[in-house]
Amino acid sequence: MNSKKYILSLIIIILFIFPVTAQNIYPVTSGEIIFGQNTSSFTPAFGQQYPGAALDGSNVRFTIFFHLGQYIHYDLSNKFGLYSGLAVRNVGMITDETLPQTVTLTNQTVAYSNYNIVRRQYMLGIPLAFKVGSFKDNFYLFAGGEYELAFVYKEKYWTGTFDRSGAKTKEVTWFGNQTPTFLPSLFGGIQFPGGINLKFTYYMTDFLDNSYKLAQNSQEGSIFDISDLSRYESSQVFLFSLCWQFNTASLFED
Repeated sequence: MNSKKYILSLIIIILFIFPVTAQNIYPVTSGEIIFGQNTSSFTPAFGQQYPGAALDGSNVRFTIFFHLGQYIHYDLSNKFGLYSGLAVRNVGMITDETLPQTVTLTNQTVAYSNYNIVRRQYMLGIPLAFKVGSFKDNFYLFAGGEYELAFVYKEKYWTGTFDRSGAKTKEVTWFGNQTPTFLPSLFGGIQFPGGINLKFTYYMTDFLDNSYKLAQNSQEGSIFDISDLSRYESSQVFLFSLCWQFNTASLFED
């Protein structure tokens, strides 16, 4: 709570330091192409119970739909400003996993199968960012933080393969418990003249909630539940984005 007060106080101080005549407020609409990756791992206990299990999170997840942001930029001068707004984006992760076919509570021999697993959330985010550069040239650096609400979870996986040639299973859940409801992130990037910018985003918490487990599939001898997230020790997601920005102030003029 104290950190939030410090941030609010800093913003108020900045607004009063700069003269009112330097203020310039305008809307910007943005879209983005996202290249997502993750660094995920199984818990040591899961690895000990299932020594044949393996995980590879090196696949790049490419998405262009649906990403839309509407921001309000506040230029305190030609060189310093800030912005906030709302953004909807499709964030997720891909893993190639070798998993047991059945649940076992002992060290008995079990059969394994390969899976390509895609998990994603649609997120509604509120960012707050500072920017420094030359705004008349539309060339500047920016950095900030964002808090996002996860509201539509999708999980799909292909059985017996890493290349998606096997049987496919899909599930969609509104406001599911498979991920935290709110995910904070830090981001930074560079804006180029012409409206294109490059951005890096790092999520500060694990993407998956490893307390999510379906009890009915945990009994010995039952089919192993791919959606059981208790096997993950970490599921860190980070994004590289290619964004385009449009100053839409003229749309609101009389």
